[in-house]
Amino acid sequence: MRPTIIRTVLATLLIALAQGSPISQAAAPQAEQKVETGQLNGARFHIEVPANWNQGLVLYCHGYQVVGTPPSNWESAQAKAWREVFLSRGFAIAQSEYSTQGWAVKEAVEDTEALRRYFVTKYGRPRETFVTGHSMGGHISIATIERYPEVYDGAMPLCGPLSSALDFFADRVFDMLVTFEYFFPGAVGSPLEIPADAKFSLGGSDKVRAAIKAAPEKAAMFARRYNLTVNELPGVLSFFQAILKELQQRTGGNAFDNRNTIYSGFDDDAAVNRGVKRYAADPKAREYIRQHYTPTGRISDPVLTVHTTYDQLVPARDISYYQVTAGIAGTQDLFVAKFVVARGHCNFTPAQTGAAFDALLAWVREHKRPSSGEIP
Repeated sequence: MRPTIIRTVLATLLIALAQGSPISQAAAPQAEQKVETGQLNGARFHIEVPANWNQGLVLYCHGYQVVGTPPSNWESAQAKAWREVFLSRGFAIAQSEYSTQGWAVKEAVEDTEALRRYFVTKYGRPRETFVTGHSMGGHISIATIERYPEVYDGAMPLCGPLSSALDFFADRVFDMLVTFEYFFPGAVGSPLEIPADAKFSLGGSDKVRAAIKAAPEKAAMFARRYNLTVNELPGVLSFFQAILKELQQRTGGNAFDNRNTIYSGFDDDAAVNRGVKRYAADPKAREYIRQHYTPTGRISDPVLTVHTTYDQLVPARDISYYQVTAGIAGTQDLFVAKFVVARGHCNFTPAQTGAAFDALLAWVREHKRPSSGEIP
């Protein structure tokens, strides 16, 4: 028992005896839950410390936000249920809104680190610290634990691309838009000339929906190539256009080069490769995406990632790339990938998230490396 606690208990006993009160009625001061919101370096933040704080801290990194969309609603039922996974285990949780929207990996890493330091200054240094996040937040979690290995005890990236950002965007975003334009000319247009008034819509654009309706068999073939349903195509393409537009504005140019890409998996690969438009990358734009971020695999703490078996935005194979990266760095024993049988991007239940976190805790605290495989 710490000296300060001993002094508090003794003082309570002495006061009770002096007042003639039964010792059984004396009670130690009760800790209270603490919630703090504010702004740090232009980024909104939310901190929550449970009454039964175990001196542990979880830093949460949110996913991609389309520019112009409302900020995170920290009071939504979904947000509260997710935080409760960690709060119920005694952990404090801190999350930054980042100072910018879009592919804000650079800002997110900096803002999350600034928030962590703020937490330490105000609430004290945690006994153990973890970083986690959904989607782009999973990518940020990897960048964070690679950059600050001395700070964290473990990471739990969820449903995020764990390959290099350049490879992920080129394969999943840029190439999908380029090949869709080949099959459906005029539906999405050039990836380098996205209209200024183009906005993300879950239902997709009228042009894309009309093109799909006019050629359903071709649309079905295209959807299978990218492991999507036809109904998902319009919304996914709209989202990817918004991402590509923001990346071009952020970097000042096109970061992707498909001149050496040999496309496959379509009904006529020869025709696709002869007819698809080719684009060269702007070196400065490409370098920005490379820096923010290309995982190195250089980790010194356990990393446990979770992905659904069907994800329309981030293919499950993308998390497996980190095994290769870690293998090159010689850290493959510090990486474990688990899966949840579910359809949808980041479609995990709180219970499944909690099970994954418990496995990570046992790995860190008891050196019990979890097995890969399914989380029921």
